[in-house]
Amino acid sequence: MCAAGPAAAFSTAGSEAGRVRVLVTRPQPGVARTAARLSRLGHDAVLMPLFESAVTASIEDLPAATDISGLIATSARAFDMFEGIDVAAAGLADMGVHAVGAATAQAARDAGFQQVHEAGGTAQSLVEELTRDQAESWSGSGAANRSDRRTALVYLSGVPRTAVIETALRAHDTDLTVVECYKMSEISYSTDILKSDILSPAPDVILFYSANAARRFSALSDREQLSQPLESCRFLCLSAAISAELPREWQSRAMVAAHPDEDSLFASLAKLG
Repeated sequence: MCAAGPAAAFSTAGSEAGRVRVLVTRPQPGVARTAARLSRLGHDAVLMPLFESAVTASIEDLPAATDISGLIATSARAFDMFEGIDVAAAGLADMGVHAVGAATAQAARDAGFQQVHEAGGTAQSLVEELTRDQAESWSGSGAANRSDRRTALVYLSGVPRTAVIETALRAHDTDLTVVECYKMSEISYSTDILKSDILSPAPDVILFYSANAARRFSALSDREQLSQPLESCRFLCLSAAISAELPREWQSRAMVAAHPDEDSLFASLAKLG
């Protein structure tokens, strides 16, 4: 675990009448961007990133560019490995990137990739897009020729992760290489920081951007006996899968964004006002 001191872990503004105190659990740098957006809307942001990301691979860990037909990414963190890299010089700029959603797609473009395909914001929507594309590429081909038409996809994955992408694509007989290029490590918080600073005064709303964050915060709440300061809190989740990770007693106070993106999450926040 990585310990976080009070100054680095969170920031608060004195709550005033009409302002909403919002706890943000996503990692840096996203947590700072979300806090700035909340501040522009007149809310008080409390930053509590539950994980931090570290790059664990380099471009040398990828197969040769000529052996890759496309890249798959389910997080913007996947493109941290390309920082300082000229992807055009590496022969990767024109390679198709299949991104789970808008934030991941933008990170791919920022890294220099030009052919970026954006799915619907969930792993399932990404799988559906990939398998549909594969089925179309095989249409009219005989089974005997199928081995020559397999797509050599590279999944730029993190640790930990679920096996949704790998299981689904391999079930469709897709050639797939997994490159673990970033690792999410837990950030620890002392009981004093949690109770005296982050949760005092208690947040009105907590934002969850991932199932891992929902699980981690729920475990912290149970271990540190935080039910009292959270008894009136609302929980806004980017997807139903994230909401499902919250304790049963929180479910009635949870709301799922209409779409798995931050704009929809903020629209849900506005509805609480």
